[in-house]
Amino acid sequence: MDRQTVSNSRTSPSSFRALRGIGLATAGVLALGLLAPQSAWAGPRDEMKAAYDAALAQANNLEYDQANNILNTAISGAESAGNGQDPVLASLYMLRAALTFSAEGHGAAAKILADLQRAVSLNYYVVVPMEMRSDDIAAYMQQARQASGASAPQAITLTEPVEACGAPLHFEVLLSVPDGGQAALYWRKAGSDSEFIGAEMPAFSNVAEVDIPAAEHGDVNIEYFIYAFDASMNPAANLGLQDQPLVLEQSCADEGPDEVEPTVEDEPKKPKGPSSLPRVWINLGVGTGFGIAGLGGGTAENTYRQFFPAGSQVYGPAESGCAIARWVAGPRDVQDVPAAELIQAFDSFGAPGTTGDMMTAYNAEECAEHHPVSTGFAMAPFHIAPELSFRVGKRVSLGVYGRLQVVTGASMFRDDPGKDLTTSFAEDVRNPTPVGVKQTTKFTWAVGAKFKYFLGKETSKFRPFVGAFAGGGAARLRVNMGFANDRNGNSIPDDLEVGADTDLTGTGCYPVWPYNGACTGDQTDPTSDTNLAANVTATANSANRVDVARIGPFFFGALVGFNYQIVKNFALFGELHIGGWLPNDSSMLIDITVGPAITF
Repeated sequence: MDRQTVSNSRTSPSSFRALRGIGLATAGVLALGLLAPQSAWAGPRDEMKAAYDAALAQANNLEYDQANNILNTAISGAESAGNGQDPVLASLYMLRAALTFSAEGHGAAAKILADLQRAVSLNYYVVVPMEMRSDDIAAYMQQARQASGASAPQAITLTEPVEACGAPLHFEVLLSVPDGGQAALYWRKAGSDSEFIGAEMPAFSNVAEVDIPAAEHGDVNIEYFIYAFDASMNPAANLGLQDQPLVLEQSCADEGPDEVEPTVEDEPKKPKGPSSLPRVWINLGVGTGFGIAGLGGGTAENTYRQFFPAGSQVYGPAESGCAIARWVAGPRDVQDVPAAELIQAFDSFGAPGTTGDMMTAYNAEECAEHHPVSTGFAMAPFHIAPELSFRVGKRVSLGVYGRLQVVTGASMFRDDPGKDLTTSFAEDVRNPTPVGVKQTTKFTWAVGAKFKYFLGKETSKFRPFVGAFAGGGAARLRVNMGFANDRNGNSIPDDLEVGADTDLTGTGCYPVWPYNGACTGDQTDPTSDTNLAANVTATANSANRVDVARIGPFFFGALVGFNYQIVKNFALFGELHIGGWLPNDSSMLIDITVGPAITF
C-alpha cells in the first residue's frame, strides 16, 4: 500500500463533536514517530509490501515454496539495504513463520520462534493475517514476545522529528488496537483559529502513515493530534486533543544568496515547547486527617488534670483548693485569679476550718496543669484547604494554602461558667444529677507554602506530582480521655465521685469538695453529702470525655498527589500530606484532601 498524502478536505463539525472531550483511552496504545520524508524506507518499504502481498497470494494457493522464496528474497534485500529496523519488515518475518508452521508443523518450532522473535522485536503488535490465524500461531506469538525480551508499549511516545524544510512531513504511528485498527491525523498551522484538517492514515498491518505536502504546511510550526480507532471505528487511543494539541516546531529559513549570517549575539533562542499544565490553579479542597496524639508529651486543651480520690491518689487541701480555684476562674486562666478572691471563695464555699490549709498547700502553677493524653492514634476529622498556585516551569508550581479545621465529635461537659458563684454552687456543683454545659472547641487555622513537581507525560490529562510544604498555625487532634465528663466542675470524673477520702495521716477523714459535710454528721442519712456524691456517680454518663490536643505552631513535610484536567478550565485534585508539627505537643499528622480546581 503506497504512502498517502493529506487531502485539502477539512474535518466536519460532527467529526469533532464525536472526538471532543475524549481523553486518553485505556484500551490501546499509540507509538508515534515523525520521520523525514527523504527516509530511505520509502522505496524498500513499497517493495516489502508488494512482496508480502505476493507471498500471501501464493500461500492462499497452497504454493508454499514459491511464497517462501518471495519472502526470503525480500527479507535479504531489506536487511542488506539497511532497512533492518523498519517495522513493516516485521510482517515478512511473521508471514514466513506462519508459512513454516503450515508446511512443517510443530517440528519446525525453533525456526518459527526465531522468525517471530525477530518480528516482535521490530513491531510488538505486528498483525497476523486472517488466513494464517490459529490457536497454535497465537501461542507461538505469545512465546516469541516473552522470549524476545521486548516489552509492550505502555504509553504514547513521541520521537524528535527530523526537519523537513521544503518537503512533505511524514507522520507514522504504530497501533496496538485489535486487528491493527485505523488512525486519523488532524492538523493546522500553529496559532491559527481555523479548523483542523483531517486525514486518514492508511495502515499496513498496524503501521499507519500519511504525508502533509510542503505546500500545505509551509515550513511553519503546526498543531496536531492523532486518534486510533478499533475495528468498529470506536476511538481506542489518542495523542493530543483538539483543545490540547501537540506542537511540531520547524526552524526552517530561506537560504538566499544575499542572506546575512546572524551573529551569535543576534541568533534567537529556539523556544521551548508549551506545557500541557495550567498556569494557575485555584483549589478548594476538603478532607480529613489522623495523627499520633501525645507523641511529644501532649496534654488535653480543655481538661484540667483530674483528681481520683479513694484510689491511688490521696485527696487533701491542695486538691480541694485547686478544684475551687478552677471553678472560680471560669473562662480565665487559673493563675490570673487574685489571692483575695481565692481566700473569699475558700471561706464561702470550702469545708469549715480548711481555708488555712488550702492557702498553705495552694500552687497556682500546678492547679493550671491540664490532663496528659495517652500516646496513640487520633483523628482530625474535617478540614477545608483553599489554595492558590502558579506554574513557574514546565513541571514546577509554587503556591500558598490554608488549613481551616473544624473539630467535630468532641464531647466535653462542665459547670456553667456564665453563672455567678452562688447560683453555680447551688445549681451545678451541689446538684445530685448535674447536667453541665458543653464546652466548645476553638476554630483552628494554619497557612503554608507548597512546592510541587509534576510527573508523567506532557500530553496526559492525569498528572501525578510530588512535593513539600511548610508553614505555621495550629491543628487539633480529637482524643478520648479514658474517663467520664466532670459535669459539676470539681475536677473529678462523675463516675468516680466520692464524698470523702482518708486524710494525709491515714487516720482521719478529709471531705472531697463540694461535699464539705461528708466527714461530719450521720452519713447514712439520704440527704447526707456522702449520698449526694453517690447520686452523681449513679447518674454519670457511661461515655468517656472526648477532648482535643492542640499541635503546632510550626509544621513541614512531604506530599504526593494528582491533578486530573477534565476540561480546559476545570480539574480535580487529590493530595496526601505527611507532616511533622512542633515544638509544642509535637505530633505527626497525615492529611488527605480532595476537591475541584479552577485552572487558567
